[in-house]
Amino acid sequence: MTLEKLELLSELSSEQVLLSGGDSRLAIDSSTRLNKYGCGSLPDADLAAFGSSTGSTISERGYQAALALHVRLLELESDRSEPELYQFELERIRHELNRLNGIGYHSSGASIFAASGTDLHLICTQLLADERLDQPPLHVIMMDACETGSGVAPAVRGQHFSNNAALGGKVNAMASLSDARPVTVSSIALRNTDGSKRTLADIDAETEQLITASLSGGQRVLLIMIDVSKTGLIAPSPQLIATLRQLQAGQVDVLVDACQFRLSGATLNAYLQKGCMVAMTGSKFLTGPVFSGVLQIPPQLVPRLSQKRLPASIADYSARAEWPPHWQATHVLTDRANWGLLLRLEAALAELRAFRAIPETRVSAFLQQFAVAIQNTVLQSPHFELMAEQHLDRTPISTVSSWDQIPTIFPFLLMHRPGAPLSREQTLQIYQQLQVPFQSGPDEKMDPAMAALRCQLGQPVLCGTQYGVEVSALRMCASSRIIVEACTAGDMSAERVIRRALLVLGKVENLIRKMC
Repeated sequence: MTLEKLELLSELSSEQVLLSGGDSRLAIDSSTRLNKYGCGSLPDADLAAFGSSTGSTISERGYQAALALHVRLLELESDRSEPELYQFELERIRHELNRLNGIGYHSSGASIFAASGTDLHLICTQLLADERLDQPPLHVIMMDACETGSGVAPAVRGQHFSNNAALGGKVNAMASLSDARPVTVSSIALRNTDGSKRTLADIDAETEQLITASLSGGQRVLLIMIDVSKTGLIAPSPQLIATLRQLQAGQVDVLVDACQFRLSGATLNAYLQKGCMVAMTGSKFLTGPVFSGVLQIPPQLVPRLSQKRLPASIADYSARAEWPPHWQATHVLTDRANWGLLLRLEAALAELRAFRAIPETRVSAFLQQFAVAIQNTVLQSPHFELMAEQHLDRTPISTVSSWDQIPTIFPFLLMHRPGAPLSREQTLQIYQQLQVPFQSGPDEKMDPAMAALRCQLGQPVLCGTQYGVEVSALRMCASSRIIVEACTAGDMSAERVIRRALLVLGKVENLIRKMC
């Protein structure tokens, strides 16, 4: 293959390719050298990275994997065209993802790649929506956008969610796709106005009421379950999902928003066996670079969905090679190659490969140790208020005991003192100050190691109003990357990882005291 066939790959560095094929969220700020998620484009070994619920700066392992693929593609002697090569490489990644996730090589299920979880929501909704205008619109029932992502709500409504599309260049954010299929959208709150979580019984009851009303009006339903949310919640209950798949087969489709990818292979396969679609990304728990997604389609839905068509404007977001061959939806798509997506998937795959190599018993043991240390520290501090789950229960979807029953996201509110929370603006200020070394004044003291530490926590999440103050929660997160480090870097590696996490919490406390 000549270099002329791979113009983007030959003209750009690996770093530049990794930043291509997405939307404005990928852009690097010229002053901070970070994107909107607070992540850089090159490995940063000195960063205390515990913010994987938002995103992660690419690791050395991931970067080297992307670099090696970039070099191999440029040196490849092949008669394949650029679209054929892109399709071949995506098929290779698809097979390895299935292998690492325990999905059989000859599975009759399918998978669709996309630039982000938000893109997946847009694509999935428009695929399921009826193209016949004389039919009632699809009713999408989603969980609270505050717990998913800011772009998810417009995406499921059939709107552009950024001013750039992954493949189509400039678009108008919040404007509807020119040929978007009609949908109606309902959003279910997961928390009360004071930030406390609603009971699953209440969430399930509201969900069932909406579904019943929709079906009685002749509407098909797409229910978007979340597993897990920005603050570590699962909703609606797995019990409801199992019941729906039994009672409403053919009328209600379920998309599991597992874009955090904080679930085991056993749980993923259990959802697929129940007939649920599952959306995942490589950029949260896996800590691959931001912007890579895959939608797993269970075998029982393939005959129906493979015959569905797409609006032509989805070609701005999706290429033919990112879909299973011979699906009707691919007829409106083009033979574009999103090399940025391919390299980001390769980096995420390297992280998943390293994670799956750790025995699950070791993963569980470390996560339990990590959870106890974080929860105890947060509970003992007068400057923190813990909002984390104690246990994640997915029965009856899956009865297999696995590491994913242990929480890996620990949201907490910041407090001047008990009963006096920091405002959203103050919490954001603390979040931003964590990312740079602390510059102390003559009357300010901080442990030198703590002061020098650059830290990354999950971005503040809106959590209602407490004591008359609108509040946000920061999030301490365990990720596949720190699990690999804790379980493979020597006998004391787990303790070192936990000490670093506690040092981050100590810096947060010091910054709060300084603000007070």
